[in-house]
Amino acid sequence: MEDIGSGVTMAGVFDGHGGYATAEWLSQNFSKYIEKYWTASASPMVAATEAFLAADRKILAPKKGFMGMMGERGIGGSKCGATGAVALLHEDAAGALYLLAANAGDARVLLAGKKGVRQMTVDHVPDSEDERKRIESQNPNPNMPLVRYVGGTWRVGGLLALSRAFGDAYMKGTGQFEGIQAGSDNYSSGFGVIAEPDITNVLLTKDDSWIVVASDGLFENEIRGGGGGLSNDQVGELLQKFGGKKSCKELAAILCDAAEAAGSTDDITVVVARLD
Repeated sequence: MEDIGSGVTMAGVFDGHGGYATAEWLSQNFSKYIEKYWTASASPMVAATEAFLAADRKILAPKKGFMGMMGERGIGGSKCGATGAVALLHEDAAGALYLLAANAGDARVLLAGKKGVRQMTVDHVPDSEDERKRIESQNPNPNMPLVRYVGGTWRVGGLLALSRAFGDAYMKGTGQFEGIQAGSDNYSSGFGVIAEPDITNVLLTKDDSWIVVASDGLFENEIRGGGGGLSNDQVGELLQKFGGKKSCKELAAILCDAAEAAGSTDDITVVVARLD
């Protein structure tokens, strides 16, 4: 985990799609946004939300100059994006330690310990009923659902198998309408993909031992075409089995190997942090 100042320690995983540029930019820059808004806000949850949205605005900002105005928005191009999940350890005024978990997309933060495993984040996928309703509530053309089953999974616009992510300019409202002819199909305001995170902020106890931040490749996901992987409980069982013998780096490798053995066909990124 990284000490980013203002009494905050952060671990994050950014999982790219449509190229690596957005994920790489986030890995290098996102902590700066957390630090900026953490200092400016009295509320950790507000600070995290503002950091996610501001980072996404920067990713989507048109390039400067005339040629930039003519080109695609988005770092890495209009079809480049990334999911993101972050775990933030912070103290309140009385010195009590909290975990704030925030995500956009299907990367997860888990909190594991003596009482089992808790998933601290929400998987933002278009087959989630809450996400489908949110997206369709903004659909200007009810005769053409925005969430459609294509290529073996549910997709926004029939294209993107995520409902929240950084980047993906072609799925978001814009004055340039990448890939969309303004005025002809009623979708110029975007397809409902957003970078606004879901956030959980909990007081840690002596029963909490591990934080895991991981891309979706770690987890079982056959229903969405991602192949096999581990359940949250299986992650907790492996941490209990090897946690007293292995370093955090070794535990992350054990989890990756176990997910591959279980049939994961996706890329896997895992960060493990010890609390006790």
